[in-house]
Amino acid sequence: MNEEMIFKQVELVRKNTLNEMENLSEEQADLMPEGFNNNIRWNLAHIYTVQNILLAKFGGKDIETPSRYLELFAPGTRPADWQGEVPTLNEVKQILEEQPAKLKEALAGQLDEKAAEPFKSLSTVGEILTFTIYHEGMHVGTIKGLKKANSVAK
Repeated sequence: MNEEMIFKQVELVRKNTLNEMENLSEEQADLMPEGFNNNIRWNLAHIYTVQNILLAKFGGKDIETPSRYLELFAPGTRPADWQGEVPTLNEVKQILEEQPAKLKEALAGQLDEKAAEPFKSLSTVGEILTFTIYHEGMHVGTIKGLKKANSVAK
């Protein structure tokens, strides 16, 4: 597996994700039009959270996720159930910006290793990491849909 190419893809996709945050207000991030179960803030923080969860749980890697992110943004969560404060867009942006370098540091030289537990049919750390790129792209598509439904200009 060409490790450098995969890490480059992670960075490229993340730059595209971060571009969706440009000129986005806190209020816009929390709009949830009819037909959507989550908002832009949830989708952005969910990308970060799931990438960490999959690599820690299935990949068996020592990747920490703040407990508040697990409570608010893990699969099965939704803004309607949020209690207390949620991370600001600046906080979410910062963790999204930092994550690719942290993952590269934590996973370099280990992408061909067998996963601690297969995820779907994916059996190596690298296969799980590349799945998270697909997952991120899906959620960026949802963010674009939310923006269009909310008439939020980029």
